[in-house]
Amino acid sequence: MNTPEMIIDKSARLYLCGGPYSNFSSLEAFLKESAKADYRFCLGDIGGFGPHPDRSIELLRNNQVYCIQGNYDQTVGEGEADCGCGYIDPIDRKFAQVSFDYTLKNTSDANRAWLRSLPKHLKLKWGDKKILLCHGSPDEVNEFVFESETSEEKIDQWLKKYNVDAICVTHSGLPWVKKTKLGHWVNVGVLGRPAHEGLKRVFYASASLVNGELSFELHPMEYDHTEVVAAMRSEGLPEEFVQSLLIGEWTTCAAILPTSERAVKKKF
Repeated sequence: MNTPEMIIDKSARLYLCGGPYSNFSSLEAFLKESAKADYRFCLGDIGGFGPHPDRSIELLRNNQVYCIQGNYDQTVGEGEADCGCGYIDPIDRKFAQVSFDYTLKNTSDANRAWLRSLPKHLKLKWGDKKILLCHGSPDEVNEFVFESETSEEKIDQWLKKYNVDAICVTHSGLPWVKKTKLGHWVNVGVLGRPAHEGLKRVFYASASLVNGELSFELHPMEYDHTEVVAAMRSEGLPEEFVQSLLIGEWTTCAAILPTSERAVKKKF
Protein backbone atom coordinates (compact mmCIF):
# COMPACT_ATOMS: atom_id res chain seq x y z
CA MET A 1 0.00 0.00 0.00
CA ASN A 2 1.57 3.27 -1.12
CA THR A 3 0.24 5.65 1.50
CA PRO A 4 1.04 9.37 1.55
CA GLU A 5 2.12 10.73 4.93
CA MET A 6 1.57 14.05 6.67
CA ILE A 7 3.40 15.37 9.72
CA ILE A 8 1.04 17.02 12.21
CA ASP A 9 2.10 19.72 14.67
CA LYS A 10 2.10 18.30 18.20
CA SER A 11 -0.16 21.05 19.57
CA ALA A 12 -2.69 20.81 16.72
CA ARG A 13 -6.36 19.94 16.95
CA LEU A 14 -7.87 17.80 14.23
CA TYR A 15 -11.46 17.61 13.02
CA LEU A 16 -12.66 14.69 10.91
CA CYS A 17 -15.88 14.22 8.98
CA GLY A 18 -17.15 11.57 6.61
CA GLY A 19 -19.92 10.88 4.14
CA PRO A 20 -21.12 14.35 3.17
CA TYR A 21 -23.34 12.64 0.55
CA SER A 22 -23.90 16.04 -1.14
CA ASN A 23 -25.65 17.38 1.97
CA PHE A 24 -24.27 20.88 1.54
CA SER A 25 -26.25 22.21 4.50
CA SER A 26 -24.66 19.89 7.05
CA LEU A 27 -21.25 20.32 5.41
CA GLU A 28 -21.53 24.11 5.75
CA ALA A 29 -22.43 23.66 9.42
CA PHE A 30 -19.42 21.40 9.96
CA LEU A 31 -17.11 23.92 8.32
CA LYS A 32 -18.40 26.61 10.69
CA GLU A 33 -18.06 24.43 13.79
CA SER A 34 -14.54 23.36 12.84
CA ALA A 35 -13.33 26.79 11.69
CA LYS A 36 -10.69 27.00 14.43
CA ALA A 37 -9.23 23.57 13.70
CA ASP A 38 -5.59 23.32 12.68
CA TYR A 39 -6.36 20.48 10.26
CA ARG A 40 -9.63 19.22 8.79
CA PHE A 41 -10.14 15.92 7.01
CA CYS A 42 -12.98 14.32 5.06
CA LEU A 43 -12.87 10.53 4.83
CA GLY A 44 -14.78 10.19 1.58
CA ASP A 45 -18.14 9.70 -0.12
CA ILE A 46 -18.53 13.37 -0.89
CA GLY A 47 -21.40 12.75 -3.32
CA GLY A 48 -24.46 10.54 -3.24
CA PHE A 49 -27.92 10.77 -1.65
CA GLY A 50 -28.19 14.57 -1.77
CA PRO A 51 -28.42 17.26 -4.49
CA HIS A 52 -25.91 19.33 -6.44
CA PRO A 53 -22.74 17.27 -5.82
CA ASP A 54 -20.43 19.96 -7.19
CA ARG A 55 -21.53 22.30 -4.40
CA SER A 56 -20.19 20.00 -1.68
CA ILE A 57 -17.00 19.29 -3.59
CA GLU A 58 -16.32 22.99 -3.99
CA LEU A 59 -16.99 23.62 -0.30
CA LEU A 60 -14.29 21.11 0.62
CA ARG A 61 -11.82 22.28 -2.00
CA ASN A 62 -12.26 25.96 -1.14
CA ASN A 63 -11.88 25.44 2.60
CA GLN A 64 -8.61 23.50 2.62
CA VAL A 65 -10.11 20.22 3.82
CA TYR A 66 -7.85 17.23 3.15
CA CYS A 67 -9.93 14.49 1.51
CA ILE A 68 -9.67 10.71 1.24
CA GLN A 69 -11.21 8.83 -1.68
CA GLY A 70 -14.31 6.86 -0.74
CA ASN A 71 -15.99 4.29 -2.95
CA TYR A 72 -18.38 6.95 -4.30
CA ASP A 73 -15.52 9.29 -5.15
CA GLN A 74 -13.69 6.48 -6.91
CA THR A 75 -16.64 5.27 -8.98
CA VAL A 76 -17.92 8.74 -9.91
CA GLY A 77 -14.41 9.84 -10.74
CA GLU A 78 -13.87 6.84 -13.00
CA GLY A 79 -17.38 6.93 -14.49
CA GLU A 80 -18.19 3.37 -13.43
CA ALA A 81 -21.59 1.70 -13.60
CA ASP A 82 -22.56 1.89 -9.92
CA CYS A 83 -21.35 3.25 -6.60
CA GLY A 84 -19.57 0.13 -5.40
CA CYS A 85 -21.20 0.69 -2.02
CA GLY A 86 -21.40 -2.99 -1.11
CA TYR A 87 -25.17 -3.23 -0.59
CA ILE A 88 -26.75 -6.66 -1.02
CA ASP A 89 -30.49 -6.08 -0.59
CA PRO A 90 -32.18 -5.48 -4.00
CA ILE A 91 -34.26 -2.54 -2.77
CA ASP A 92 -31.20 -0.91 -1.23
CA ARG A 93 -29.32 -1.47 -4.48
CA LYS A 94 -32.17 0.16 -6.43
CA PHE A 95 -32.08 3.32 -4.31
CA ALA A 96 -28.27 3.35 -4.40
CA GLN A 97 -28.39 3.24 -8.20
CA VAL A 98 -30.77 6.21 -8.35
CA SER A 99 -28.40 8.17 -6.12
CA PHE A 100 -25.32 7.16 -8.11
CA ASP A 101 -26.83 7.94 -11.52
CA TYR A 102 -27.87 11.40 -10.35
CA THR A 103 -24.47 12.13 -8.80
CA LEU A 104 -22.51 10.96 -11.83
CA LYS A 105 -24.66 13.04 -14.18
CA ASN A 106 -24.32 16.18 -12.06
CA THR A 107 -20.61 16.11 -11.19
CA SER A 108 -18.48 18.25 -13.49
CA ASP A 109 -15.58 16.81 -15.48
CA ALA A 110 -13.15 18.98 -13.52
CA ASN A 111 -14.44 17.72 -10.19
CA ARG A 112 -14.45 14.12 -11.41
CA ALA A 113 -10.77 14.54 -12.26
CA TRP A 114 -10.16 15.90 -8.75
CA LEU A 115 -11.98 12.90 -7.22
CA ARG A 116 -9.72 10.56 -9.19
CA SER A 117 -6.67 12.30 -7.72
CA LEU A 118 -7.59 11.70 -4.07
CA PRO A 119 -5.54 9.21 -2.03
CA LYS A 120 -7.23 6.04 -0.79
CA HIS A 121 -5.36 6.28 2.53
CA LEU A 122 -3.49 8.96 4.42
CA LYS A 123 -1.13 8.39 7.35
CA LEU A 124 -0.70 11.14 9.92
CA LYS A 125 2.49 11.30 11.98
CA TRP A 126 1.65 13.13 15.18
CA GLY A 127 4.45 13.19 17.72
CA ASP A 128 5.22 9.53 18.40
CA LYS A 129 1.74 8.45 17.24
CA LYS A 130 0.50 7.38 13.81
CA ILE A 131 -3.08 7.58 12.54
CA LEU A 132 -4.36 5.91 9.38
CA LEU A 133 -7.24 7.63 7.61
CA CYS A 134 -9.27 5.50 5.20
CA HIS A 135 -12.86 5.04 4.10
CA GLY A 136 -14.28 1.59 4.82
CA SER A 137 -11.43 -0.38 6.33
CA PRO A 138 -7.69 -0.38 5.64
CA ASP A 139 -8.25 -3.51 3.52
CA GLU A 140 -11.30 -2.57 1.44
CA VAL A 141 -12.75 0.83 0.55
CA ASN A 142 -16.33 -0.46 0.85
CA GLU A 143 -15.97 -2.81 3.82
CA PHE A 144 -18.70 -2.35 6.43
CA VAL A 145 -17.24 -2.38 9.94
CA PHE A 146 -19.96 -2.25 12.60
CA GLU A 147 -19.42 -2.01 16.33
CA SER A 148 -21.55 -5.06 17.19
CA GLU A 149 -19.63 -7.29 14.78
CA THR A 150 -16.07 -6.12 15.40
CA SER A 151 -13.96 -7.52 18.23
CA GLU A 152 -11.08 -5.74 19.90
CA GLU A 153 -8.87 -8.52 18.60
CA LYS A 154 -9.84 -7.70 15.00
CA ILE A 155 -9.13 -4.01 15.56
CA ASP A 156 -5.73 -4.84 17.05
CA GLN A 157 -4.96 -7.03 14.04
CA TRP A 158 -5.56 -4.03 11.76
CA LEU A 159 -3.54 -1.69 13.98
CA LYS A 160 -0.63 -4.13 14.02
CA LYS A 161 -0.85 -4.92 10.28
CA TYR A 162 -0.68 -1.24 9.32
CA ASN A 163 1.67 -0.24 12.16
CA VAL A 164 -0.50 2.61 13.48
CA ASP A 165 -1.98 3.73 16.79
CA ALA A 166 -5.43 4.64 15.43
CA ILE A 167 -7.58 4.02 12.37
CA CYS A 168 -10.32 6.48 11.39
CA VAL A 169 -13.09 5.50 8.93
CA THR A 170 -16.62 6.48 7.87
CA HIS A 171 -18.20 4.08 5.34
CA SER A 172 -20.53 2.17 7.70
CA GLY A 173 -22.15 5.47 8.65
CA LEU A 174 -22.76 4.97 12.37
CA PRO A 175 -20.36 6.77 14.74
CA TRP A 176 -18.42 4.76 17.33
CA VAL A 177 -15.06 4.71 19.08
CA LYS A 178 -13.28 1.69 20.55
CA LYS A 179 -10.06 1.85 22.56
CA THR A 180 -8.12 -1.41 22.56
CA LYS A 181 -4.79 -2.63 23.93
CA LEU A 182 -2.98 -1.34 20.86
CA GLY A 183 -4.88 1.84 20.06
CA HIS A 184 -8.15 3.25 18.71
CA TRP A 185 -10.75 2.50 16.06
CA VAL A 186 -12.91 5.52 15.20
CA ASN A 187 -15.91 5.72 12.91
CA VAL A 188 -16.35 9.48 12.61
CA GLY A 189 -19.96 9.14 11.42
CA VAL A 190 -21.36 10.83 8.32
CA LEU A 191 -22.63 14.33 7.61
CA GLY A 192 -25.00 13.29 4.86
CA ARG A 193 -27.74 11.68 6.88
CA PRO A 194 -28.65 11.13 10.55
CA ALA A 195 -27.20 8.27 12.59
CA HIS A 196 -30.45 6.23 12.72
CA GLU A 197 -31.40 7.63 16.14
CA GLY A 198 -34.77 9.20 15.42
CA LEU A 199 -32.95 12.54 15.75
CA LYS A 200 -32.09 14.93 12.92
CA ARG A 201 -28.52 15.49 14.08
CA VAL A 202 -25.39 14.15 12.39
CA PHE A 203 -21.89 13.41 13.70
CA TYR A 204 -18.25 14.26 13.18
CA ALA A 205 -15.13 13.67 15.29
CA SER A 206 -12.16 15.54 16.73
CA ALA A 207 -8.75 14.31 17.83
CA SER A 208 -6.14 15.71 20.17
CA LEU A 209 -2.71 14.72 21.45
CA VAL A 210 -2.17 15.48 25.14
CA ASN A 211 0.97 14.41 26.99
CA GLY A 212 1.77 12.07 24.13
CA GLU A 213 -1.59 10.28 24.28
CA LEU A 214 -4.25 10.28 21.59
CA SER A 215 -7.89 11.00 22.37
CA PHE A 216 -10.95 11.12 20.13
CA GLU A 217 -14.35 12.71 20.67
CA LEU A 218 -17.56 12.29 18.69
CA HIS A 219 -19.61 15.45 18.22
CA PRO A 220 -23.36 15.46 17.50
CA MET A 221 -24.30 18.42 15.31
CA GLU A 222 -27.65 20.05 14.71
CA TYR A 223 -28.11 21.96 11.45
CA ASP A 224 -30.84 23.61 9.40
CA HIS A 225 -31.84 21.10 6.72
CA THR A 226 -34.45 23.37 5.08
CA GLU A 227 -32.39 24.35 2.04
CA VAL A 228 -31.00 20.91 1.26
CA VAL A 229 -34.44 19.30 1.62
CA ALA A 230 -35.93 21.85 -0.80
CA ALA A 231 -33.11 21.16 -3.26
CA MET A 232 -33.60 17.40 -3.00
CA ARG A 233 -37.27 17.75 -3.87
CA SER A 234 -36.58 20.26 -6.64
CA GLU A 235 -34.06 17.85 -8.19
CA GLY A 236 -36.55 14.99 -8.09
CA LEU A 237 -34.60 12.80 -5.70
CA PRO A 238 -36.63 10.09 -3.92
CA GLU A 239 -38.85 11.25 -1.09
CA GLU A 240 -37.38 8.41 0.97
CA PHE A 241 -34.07 10.32 0.96
CA VAL A 242 -35.82 13.46 2.16
CA GLN A 243 -37.66 11.61 4.91
CA SER A 244 -34.41 10.28 6.32
CA LEU A 245 -33.30 13.84 7.06
CA LEU A 246 -36.72 14.79 8.43
CA ILE A 247 -37.24 11.85 10.81
CA GLY A 248 -33.64 10.98 11.68
CA GLU A 249 -33.77 7.37 10.48
CA TRP A 250 -32.28 5.34 7.65
CA THR A 251 -35.24 4.99 5.32
CA THR A 252 -33.07 3.38 2.59
CA CYS A 253 -29.96 1.21 2.52
CA ALA A 254 -30.65 -0.01 6.06
CA ALA A 255 -30.76 -3.74 5.30
CA ILE A 256 -26.97 -3.82 5.61
CA LEU A 257 -27.23 -2.95 9.31
CA PRO A 258 -26.67 -5.80 11.79
CA THR A 259 -29.62 -6.62 14.03
CA SER A 260 -28.19 -4.67 16.96
CA GLU A 261 -27.71 -1.50 14.91
CA ARG A 262 -30.98 -1.80 13.00
CA ALA A 263 -33.05 -0.67 15.98
CA VAL A 264 -33.61 3.09 16.04
CA LYS A 265 -31.85 4.26 19.20
CA LYS A 266 -29.92 7.24 20.49
CA LYS A 267 -26.17 6.77 20.13
CA PHE A 268 -24.92 9.21 22.77
